[in-house]
Amino acid sequence: MASPSSPVQLLVTVAEPTRLRILNCLAAAPLFVSDLVAILGLPQPTVSRHLTVLRQAGIVRDTPIAQYVLYRIRREGGATGRLLQSILDAVGHEESLKLERHLAQDRHRSHTRTLAPAVVAAARG
Repeated sequence: MASPSSPVQLLVTVAEPTRLRILNCLAAAPLFVSDLVAILGLPQPTVSRHLTVLRQAGIVRDTPIAQYVLYRIRREGGATGRLLQSILDAVGHEESLKLERHLAQDRHRSHTRTLAPAVVAAARG
């Protein structure tokens, strides 16, 4: 999937609060939908719908692992990539978002201790 075609398209996509919260969590670590549901306290269909928008916009990528899907931010250069990084750096200082980012890191760490090595390797890839 291509990256957002312009900085304006990126801003429009991430301006939705739930998508911004999802990206904030994914800035901490790759996560499964179930992780995002637990961290954000949102229903699974809501999280999945927003992840689909982010994936179609080229902002996140997914890796199927057995019956699960691991999501991570698609890191790219250029003006759009720098803009996304600036947005994520800025929201990381908001208290409520900072807490969600820490919860994301904790859930990711728990996966690295309990999941099969193949899952951990895919999360790093």
